[in-house]
Amino acid sequence: MFVSQQLSYKYALTAFFLFGLQGIVAVGGALELIFPDLTMPISYTSGRAFHLNISLYWPLLGMFAAIYFFFSRESGQEMYSRQLINVNYWLLVGTVVLVLGTLLLGYQEGREYLEALWPFKVATAISTILLSYNLMRTFWTAPVVKTRATLVSMLTGSLTLILFYVPNLFVYQHPTTDEIAKFLVVHLWEEMSLELIGIGVLAALLIEIGAVKRHLIETAVYLDVIFIAFAGILATGHHYYWIGVPAYWLWIGGIFSAMQVLPATVLLYSTLKNVSVKRFSELSNRDKITMGLIGSSTFYHIFGAGLLGFFMAYPPINRYVHGTYITSAHAHLALFGVFGFLVLALCFYILFYETVLNEKSYRWCWYAIGALNSGLMIMAGGLLLAGGLQCYFWRIIGLSIGETNELIRPYLALRAAGGGLYAMGSLGLTFLVIKSIWPNIRYFFYSTVPLPARQADLVRIRDLMMLFIEKAKIMEQVLRKILERLKKDR
Repeated sequence: MFVSQQLSYKYALTAFFLFGLQGIVAVGGALELIFPDLTMPISYTSGRAFHLNISLYWPLLGMFAAIYFFFSRESGQEMYSRQLINVNYWLLVGTVVLVLGTLLLGYQEGREYLEALWPFKVATAISTILLSYNLMRTFWTAPVVKTRATLVSMLTGSLTLILFYVPNLFVYQHPTTDEIAKFLVVHLWEEMSLELIGIGVLAALLIEIGAVKRHLIETAVYLDVIFIAFAGILATGHHYYWIGVPAYWLWIGGIFSAMQVLPATVLLYSTLKNVSVKRFSELSNRDKITMGLIGSSTFYHIFGAGLLGFFMAYPPINRYVHGTYITSAHAHLALFGVFGFLVLALCFYILFYETVLNEKSYRWCWYAIGALNSGLMIMAGGLLLAGGLQCYFWRIIGLSIGETNELIRPYLALRAAGGGLYAMGSLGLTFLVIKSIWPNIRYFFYSTVPLPARQADLVRIRDLMMLFIEKAKIMEQVLRKILERLKKDR
């Protein structure tokens, strides 16, 4: 194992911590929508900005962990600068703390999703530049073919993180220009940059656990990269319908939004076509948890982000659903479909690469994942019902916003109930991860010191036992066939 991979542990652990924190804040915001007069320690505006920004930063930290972990493995060498990995971690974590802290205090620029103050945006941009520089230097000296799809996908995604973020460091006087720049991050970070990185690391993970063969998955990865780049950029047009751009964006946004379901579908089809169901049944408990989270990601990616997104992007429908709770339902499902559950899967795999969980903890992990999925589905169902009624009462019948909000309040309560169940799952999973990691926490932040020999030995013993069991099954089948042949000969 490379030292660069061990350096990714602290990124993954911090991502899990922020993920658990997000669930608590989300429940508070949902309750305030139901009970507007409820006294809260922070204002709804500050809480919403906090929620939106933490939703961007914890997946970003998790993706950084996955990139460093799998890029070094796929390139067959250490990262160019291990010191730069550490510097980048503290820069990014410091930025996140300052961003979230100032938002809670009410200091912000007022741009949705990009409320952070300008110096912190610059720090975020510098973090993406340091990441890409380290990847580029590693890529050019890697002793592997430069066309390896996993490396190309991760590197391309990392470079576009810079490309789409930098325009938001500038101030635009015209509101249309400002909105166009904003959606470079709000849409393209999710639907292109992080998706490109996610496709690369997911393919690397499937190859590593032996679920698929490299030569079979690489064609699908390259096809996905083309779809993501082509559809992702032009499908941003469905955000431009009502901000003052020419009418042809209605056609562009509507048509290319339909293509956004293709990348996840292609990768899912290629995986299912080339994978052995028996191989999945033989995976370790850690890998089964990982694949369970990846399966959740794929489901929400196809149905929540892809199909629901295409439905909403159809201009005659978007005319009514734009700005309603249907948009909020799509945003939650898309967040967890495109990279939320995927980041959790990757971080779980990374954190327990050298640390062994006991059987009871694995069982509780499954309960937490069940709570996450159930809560998310209930939350999205409540938002979809509220949004549908919102369209009817507000934009068809013509009731006032106040009257509409009173009528849809029961469905927002359903949303809050789902959020509470989701928060239980997020806190439960985060608690299990941190509790299991805690005895070795100092090894995650002082990478020059390896994990205790006892832990490493347990990992090796586990792998040897899995290999022994697999060989024993093969021997059993061989002996059974020999006995059957002997019986026939008699």
